Amino acid sequence: MKESIYKKVEYYLYNYKELDNIIEDIRERVIDTVNISGSAWLREKNTDSNTVENQAIMLADNKKIYTLRKVKAVISHYMKVFRERNPKRYNFIKMKYFDKANPLEIQRTLKYDDKQQKDITDMVVSFFYRQFKKNDIGGM
Repeated sequence: MKESIYKKVEYYLYNYKELDNIIEDIRERVIDTVNISGSAWLREKNTDSNTVENQAIMLADNKKIYTLRKVKAVISHYMKVFRERNPKRYNFIKMKYFDKANPLEIQRTLKYDDKQQKDITDMVVSFFYRQFKKNDIGGM
């Protein structure tokens, strides 16, 4: 797997808890760029005017928002699966990516040495890469 893809998957995992805020920031930027003016409300519909409909279309067509929502859904689904089927792996992912625990904390809690942590990290990133790709998440 390319290093850029590896980092992208890790970015999604590290920012899982913040995805809703990231999506909201993107939404606000899209709304700000449309800049609906008061006169647009009063004017007759025009293909160049900034209308609420144009704003809604731009939000609906925003691929980044769509991608991040899919990413969040995939991670949520598989974290539930890990919690049920492999609680230790679930705890590793939760500690490393969501709680941002350092390797020493992970070693103390889960008893994984540095090599095991590296191997599990590679496995987790590879697993989520395959799931993102299977779910047609852009850039994978």
